[in-house]
Amino acid sequence: MSMHHLARDQHHIDHSSEVDIHVASAAFVEANPELNMIAIITFGITVVCCFVLRRVLRKFRSAEVKHGAHQIVSAPGISKKLPLVGGIAAVTAGATAAGMDAGSTGVAAAWWVVSGAAAFFAFGLADDIRKTRIGRGIGEGAYLIATLGLSVLACILLVGPGMHLSNALSPYSLAHWVGAEARLPISMWYFTLILGTSLATSFSDGMDGLAPGTVAITGLGAALVCGISTSITNATWPLIVSAMAGGVLVWNLPSRWSPANPNARRLATIYLGDSGALFLGAASAVAAIVAGVDLLWPIIAAPLLLEGLSSMLQAKILVPIYRRWRDPRLPDGTLAPHQQFPLPLLASPLHYHWEIVGLDRRQIALGFWATTALTTVFAALAARMPDAGLAALMIILSVIASATFWGAAMWTRPAFVASEGNSLLLFHGRPLRIVGLRLAWQQRVVGGGAMVRAARHRGIMNQPMNAHRLESVIRDIHAERGQSTP
Repeated sequence: MSMHHLARDQHHIDHSSEVDIHVASAAFVEANPELNMIAIITFGITVVCCFVLRRVLRKFRSAEVKHGAHQIVSAPGISKKLPLVGGIAAVTAGATAAGMDAGSTGVAAAWWVVSGAAAFFAFGLADDIRKTRIGRGIGEGAYLIATLGLSVLACILLVGPGMHLSNALSPYSLAHWVGAEARLPISMWYFTLILGTSLATSFSDGMDGLAPGTVAITGLGAALVCGISTSITNATWPLIVSAMAGGVLVWNLPSRWSPANPNARRLATIYLGDSGALFLGAASAVAAIVAGVDLLWPIIAAPLLLEGLSSMLQAKILVPIYRRWRDPRLPDGTLAPHQQFPLPLLASPLHYHWEIVGLDRRQIALGFWATTALTTVFAALAARMPDAGLAALMIILSVIASATFWGAAMWTRPAFVASEGNSLLLFHGRPLRIVGLRLAWQQRVVGGGAMVRAARHRGIMNQPMNAHRLESVIRDIHAERGQSTP
């Protein structure tokens, strides 16, 4: 290539970098009317299918009873089960979108995405059916093994026919850097992304709006990266997955309702179910791979992936290791509950931790959405920057945002009591202030002046400690005074 051509290309890149990200994305939308129409139709089909299925399959509800072992104090209340139809609606819309897209971007891209995620849907549907019929889902061990196998199958469907070749031109794809012939490292990378994302959405399905809202934002983020990049054109499937998730979200909006707060108005009328959670998780990761943005996917979907990582790290690794190596016991010789272990979070997955801290479910969902939107914007800016240093800076800022999200959870693990006037308040965090702002989250009022005096007498005032142990101390104080714990 001549120096004249290199200079001309560099001038083109420098000129394009001056275009604002919003202008670039708007131009992308205007230039892809067919893609926009497919996404709109997909969204509409999902919304309509959810509306119909929640009536036709209104008895398709989980009969599984979860005892809430993650909670420090189990609050009284009933769990309002909803129809598990979100996944059926999403896969119906996805298959329709694949048929429409086959005539525009090619059969391969359309059907490999659906095929890669359809097996997850089938397995999740089997789990949903078990829950509705016998009140018990597939065991955790078998569930994990099956998800591992399904992730391997999805990789075979992607790498075997050479789907990874189509995104090798994208600088945000691993295939671009290691070479399309390096099938083993590419397959291992794809496997990690698909497994991590599908498990994360599966863990987050129990909270209204969390999974579909986060998947919708990550899909838009991946599509935005494609739209503003000069080297990627295949934004079809990230946008379609976003449309499917958005359609489910219409019927799964978050609210302040929870089993512990049953009197609050609940906006959600359906669940994704394991079928929908696994399908959307796998489809979103596969869509990012097909679009050629797989290297940016851990940045875009960082909060969602942390949701899955928190459960795997804490429940499956740290708790068993600590119990085996330390064998913690209570004074009476019985096994100590895992809530007393020195773990990063109060509970896993991550959204359970925030619920114990005292946030309502709408606040938790909005927190995940906001953090995901922030990491998505940084990823899009990184894709837009012509200078490698500026792109690296955007990626670092995204990592900082994700680390702050995780760090805030770890910060609020300890609990302490403090007095304000004649009230004793329970906080999560540390008794520190910056510019007058308390670096802790107030959970509830524990008691009045008598409780303040009792806390001072016991020396627990403003003393961060294990939240489970502090709750035990509070119960003991109330018992001594012949009162019930608020």
